[in-house]
This record gives sequence, C-alpha cells and structure tokens, in this order.
Amino acid sequence: MADETKAILKIAGLLAIGLVPAVLELLIEPSRGVAISAMGGATMAIVFVLYTQRLVVHVHQLQWKERALRNDHASLQETTQDQARELREAKTHDATTGALNRSAFLRRLEETVARDVRLGKSLSFLLVDIEGFKAINIERGRIGGDAILEQVAHALADATRGTDCIGRLGGDEFGVVLGECEDPGPAVNRIFSSLKADGAGVAAICVAVGAVTIENPAAGVELSELFRVAEGALASVRGTGGNLCARRALRGAAGRQAASA
Repeated sequence: MADETKAILKIAGLLAIGLVPAVLELLIEPSRGVAISAMGGATMAIVFVLYTQRLVVHVHQLQWKERALRNDHASLQETTQDQARELREAKTHDATTGALNRSAFLRRLEETVARDVRLGKSLSFLLVDIEGFKAINIERGRIGGDAILEQVAHALADATRGTDCIGRLGGDEFGVVLGECEDPGPAVNRIFSSLKADGAGVAAICVAVGAVTIENPAAGVELSELFRVAEGALASVRGTGGNLCARRALRGAAGRQAASA
C-alpha cells in the first residue's frame, strides 16, 4: 500500500512539473504556450500510462504473493493435520500390524458392549492365536514373523465388517469384536479361507479361535469373565496345528454355556 501511494505521488509531481511551464508560456506568449502545452500534455500522458502500468504490475505481484501465502498456509495446515492424525494413530494402533493396540481395542470392546446393551443386541468376541508362531519366528526370523502377523491382521480385517474392530492383544494373539452378531461362524470361516495358500507363493497360515457370543448383553457383561470364557475356548483348540474354532455362549454376567468346538 505504501508503494502504491508513492507511485501516485510521483505521477502527481510529474503532472505538476509538466503543467507549470505550460501555464507560464501561456501567460507570456499564448501561441507558443499552446504548443508547449500540447507537448507537455503528451509527455504527461505517456508518463501516466507508464506509471499506471507499473502500478498494475505491482498490484498483480501483491496478489500473487497473497495467493502464495494462502497456499503455503493451507499446505502447512494440511501437514499439521496429517502429523496430528499420525500421532493419534501411533497412540492407538500397533506399529507392526496396523491393528488397534491392546488399550485402544479394550476401549472399543467396552464401547461396543455398552452400545449393544442399550440396543438389546447379541454380540460376539473372538480370540485368535497363530498356530506354531514360535517355530515361524525361529525359522523365518523377526522380520518374517512380523510379516505373518501383518498378514493375519489383514485377513481378519478382510473377513469382518467395517463396523467390527480388530486389535493385537500381544504376541501372536488378536481380538475381534463382532457387533450385533449372534453367530460368529460365517466370520470365522472367512478368516480360515483368507489364510489359505493362494497359489502365488504365499503359504497357508493356521489359527486357533476361541469364540464367545454374548446372548443377553442387557443382563450385564464383565469383561474379565468374557476373556476368561474366550481363553478357555481358545485353550481347547490351541496347539492342534489346524484351523479350529471352539465356541461358547455367555448369558449375561451370571452364567455361560459351552457350545460345540
């Protein structure tokens, strides 16, 4: 804005310089003054055009700088948002598999149970353990073991719905929450199918699954009891070397009932 004011003052000064001689010549010798006035007017017109053009270029430069600053601000804001999102994910997700970490998964489990209690809906909970993972780590090393963990996490995600949640509870154990689900069988079968050898050099992975269906959430659910029942079901099929699932039913906080393995 200061530069524009200076340009305007310069134009006004040049106009004044050009007009003073013309006025004096008109007073002294009118005929000659007219010619000088014409020359002065032409000169002033040229000067005016040149400074106007310069002023327009300057305004365009200012507008370009303003747009560049806005773009830089938007880029900085986007970068800040991305960093904040990455920080949130680092706090809630497992770095190896991308699944929820233990604490975030337990929060989601509590939220899902509370929601289905309000809705009066059944839900299912799965504990998933990779068969022979210790041997896999010895054979393939830590990097190979991490690749298996990531593969299982992706298989669990592919076999479930977007509203379900998957978490790594520790080691080679995963948890899956199937909201509003009375029968976890189809999801478990999809998990087994996803982990089969695909003919492209990817070996089959076997898992053991302990599945618990909470039949009456409204009766109240203790998470410690839910895990105890799920771990008991998992223990009954762990170490068999194949894809097996043991199912249990939990009827509220007071009781449970074993189902077929």
